[in-house]
Parts: sequence; C-alpha cells; structure tokens
Amino acid sequence: MTTATNENILMMFEEINQKLDDNARQLEKIGQKEPEKSDNNDFSEFTTVLETFQHNQSEKLAVIESLIRKEKRKIEFTPTSTFGMVLFFSLTAITLALAVWVNSLKNQMSTLSDNDLKYRYIQMQGNATADDLATMDTLFYFNRSSKKIRELRKQVEVFEENVKQRAKLIEQEERLKEEKMKLDREILDGKKFYKKSMKKN
Repeated sequence: MTTATNENILMMFEEINQKLDDNARQLEKIGQKEPEKSDNNDFSEFTTVLETFQHNQSEKLAVIESLIRKEKRKIEFTPTSTFGMVLFFSLTAITLALAVWVNSLKNQMSTLSDNDLKYRYIQMQGNATADDLATMDTLFYFNRSSKKIRELRKQVEVFEENVKQRAKLIEQEERLKEEKMKLDREILDGKKFYKKSMKKN
C-alpha cells in the first residue's frame, strides 16, 4: 500500500467518524425534544438501538484506523526512504561485486585454457625450445591473436585424435596377436592329443 492510499483511507475514516458524531448530536437533540406520549417507548428503544449501533461502528472504525496507522509506519520504498536507499545501494554494491568476481573467474578460466593448450602443444611437439616458448608467449600474451590460437587448437585436437586412433589400432593388433597365440596353442594341443590317440589305437 502506498503512502497516498493510506492518507486517503485515513481521511475517509475521519469523515465517517465526523458524520457519525453529527448523527449522534442530532439524535441527542431529537431526544431532548418532548416526544408525543404514545411514541415515547418506541422512540426511546429506537434511540437506544441507534446509539448502540453508532458506538459499535465507532469502535470498529477506531480499530481499522489504528491498523491503517500501523500499516503506514511499516517500511516504505520511496526515493526519500532511508531504508529504501540503503537497500538500493546495498543491492547495487552486491551486483557490482558479483560482476567483478565473475569477470575475474572468466579471466582465470581463459588463462587456464591457454596454459592447457600450450601444454598439449608441447606434448604434440615432443619437446620445446626457448624459441618455441618465446613464440607461444608472443602468441598468447604480447600479440594475442585469436585466429592463430584457434588454428593451434585445431592442430592439437587433430593430433590428439590421431593418437587416439593409433592407440585403438595398436590395442586391436595386440588383441589379435593374443587370439592368434591362443589359437596356435589350441591347435598344438589338438595335434598332440590326436597323436596320442593314434598311438593308442
């Protein structure tokens, strides 16, 4: 609820209270006049009921008004509110701190990725001379060239894929050798068994 709405509601309740007070005064004036004797009992009952109703309504309005006043004292997020300004600046500071932190993490990840690529390149070459290291430093730091870095990454990835394929072929070759040796042993054992059975017959 905004402050303006609270003010409007409070003004409406004050107007209702004033009207109820005016009605009570008018009833008192009517009660002071001498009514006709035949309507005296009815009039006094009506006055009593009306006064009770007016009293109950006044109490209810007072309770509602106090609740609205309490609501009005709650935190308001307006440009002039101290709490609102502190909250705004706190959130801004937290956002800036998170942005700086994310940026530093991004830089760290970039550095780690570069170092990983340099290590893989040296592995691909088999060794690295001082000139190779100087060239890599120039490529990655002093005259950074994203295009050349992408080409280098592609070369390294193609080399690693070839190494994996070679390793699979070597593994298959080893497995085939083992299977051949096993079959040779089985054939040899079969021949021995056949010769023994032939000698017995």
